[in-house]
Order: sequence, then C-alpha cells, then structure tokens
Amino acid sequence: MTSQIPDAIYYEGRRCKLMATPLEAYFEQGAPRPELDCSYSALWRGYIATWRLEGGQLFLVHLRPGMADAPRLTIGTLFPGQGRKVLASWFTGRLRISAGRCLSSLGGGFMSAHEREALVDVLEGRVIAERTLNLAAIPMPAWPAEVMGDGWG
Repeated sequence: MTSQIPDAIYYEGRRCKLMATPLEAYFEQGAPRPELDCSYSALWRGYIATWRLEGGQLFLVHLRPGMADAPRLTIGTLFPGQGRKVLASWFTGRLRISAGRCLSSLGGGFMSAHEREALVDVLEGRVIAERTLNLAAIPMPAWPAEVMGDGWG
C-alpha cells in the first residue's frame, strides 16, 4: 500500500498531520459518500479534510477534493446549512497527531512516526483523554505500538 496523504489538524496552535480519517466514520454510518476520483494511489479516500481541536471538541473546518479536476467538495456539500465548522459528533476513536521531522516510515498507509506524536481519544466528537510523546527522546525499539500507525505492531 502506498503512503497516504494525511488530513491536517490544528492542535495546540500548530498545523499538524492527522494520521487518522475521522470523516470515514461518517460515511461508514450511512452518510452518502460523494463521488470522487480515487485513482491517485496516495489518496484512496479522494478528499483532504482539515480539522481543529478546540474547547475539547473535534471540528471539521475545511474539506476539498484530492484531485484538481474532481467535482467541487466543501463542508456545505456534506453538511448543508451547518456553517463553517461542524462538530464531529459521529466520530469515536483515537486521533494520532504527528508533528516535527519524520523519524521512520515504512511507506504504506499512515505507517510513519514523527518527533512528536499526540494520541487523542475522542467520544462522539469530544476529547476524553490525550497524551503526547516525544519520540525523538525515546529509542525506536521502545516506541509504543499505538503511535506506529496502520500495520506497525
């Protein structure tokens, strides 16, 4: 599998890489998926979303198609009348937020590790737990499996 282009997330005042796809949970719950060109192997989902953790909640703040010639895609396309940001109340799971230099990559999915990794647990769009790891200060064999992403451990 090809490494995937991550979504973006604003976390602790920084724009970071989001090594998770919270919008996929929305589609898995039955919401209609827009028809997007998914032929680009580094972006099978066909879109790039931008998220923001704000006030202990996860918000979708921007959405665009992954290909320049794809049909128009915005937050309003999926959530008409919801405004400029949408609480991700459909999402329960773990967000892996990566920042800093890439320390290791296996080249598939989100199988990479960066200097700083935050693990944020979310229940129906609300943060219930979080912890941050400084992987640059930990020898690679001691890295927790949960920060290594899809297929690592």
